[in-house]
Amino acid sequence: MATRAMSVDELDSLLEQSREQNARLNVTGILLHSGKTREFMQLLEGEQDVIESLMQTISNDQRHTCVDVMYHDRIEARNFEDWSMAFRLFDKLDPKLIEGYTTFNTNSLPPSLLNGRNSRARSIMKSLSQNL
Repeated sequence: MATRAMSVDELDSLLEQSREQNARLNVTGILLHSGKTREFMQLLEGEQDVIESLMQTISNDQRHTCVDVMYHDRIEARNFEDWSMAFRLFDKLDPKLIEGYTTFNTNSLPPSLLNGRNSRARSIMKSLSQNL
């Protein structure tokens, strides 16, 4: 979750930096942002050691709190191979793509939804990769 609301210019700057760095590191993925909840959800694809290093950098970034890995697995093929960092505003996505979404902040989820977080995150990202 972002520590404060981010302007369009701040989001653009974040994306530009991410895209340049990811292109250098051969990392692909997508970043989702909700202005309503200030939450981010991101999928990163690349070599394990590179992703682990990026996650450490992201975790140490003072612009947000509550970094949580919701899904980690090896993949046969990248879902976002043409995107060093695709971006979508979560608030503007077709609700059918994110059916069942409320929030991914564990403090906000009812206990009945906690077990399904990683599968819902994976489903949302997979749907987005097929609908970009």
